[in-house]
Amino acid sequence: MKAKNSKERLTSFLKFVTLFIVTVAMIIVAVYFNFKIPEKENQLLRNQIKTISIENEYQINFLTEMIELTEMIETLGAPGQNTSYENSRISAKIVDLEKSIPPKSTSHVYDMHMAITKLYVELQDAKIKLVTLKESEATIAEYQLAYENCKKDLTQIERELYIARKLN
Repeated sequence: MKAKNSKERLTSFLKFVTLFIVTVAMIIVAVYFNFKIPEKENQLLRNQIKTISIENEYQINFLTEMIELTEMIETLGAPGQNTSYENSRISAKIVDLEKSIPPKSTSHVYDMHMAITKLYVELQDAKIKLVTLKESEATIAEYQLAYENCKKDLTQIERELYIARKLN
């Protein structure tokens, strides 16, 4: 005995299977994209973190070089040092610092780093002038002392001349 609504049952069953397959496929696609897209996003974020960590490492190295350079410039005028040798070492260090700056296209702080190196060059020049002026200051002090001695001698000789004229 065959059911009277077997045709309707078959179409209903096929509709159910079709809708079930479509629904399962949609769920599978949603789950796939849910995991696949964040994976790409995570890879992009990892690359950004790597770039930032490299830049951060460079900044730390740059800061260390700046501190060393500052110490070298501060000791430039110390007594007992060869000023020209120290000056050439500082110049070489500034050149190395400038060469280590990444190209403008890869770093957003290129202009700042270049300005810092220019400031170090200006600081070095100012320190050299200061050392020169300190040496000149000592010379001026010697000349002032000699001038005062000459002034005293002149006053003494004028008195003696005055006394000698009075006696004649």
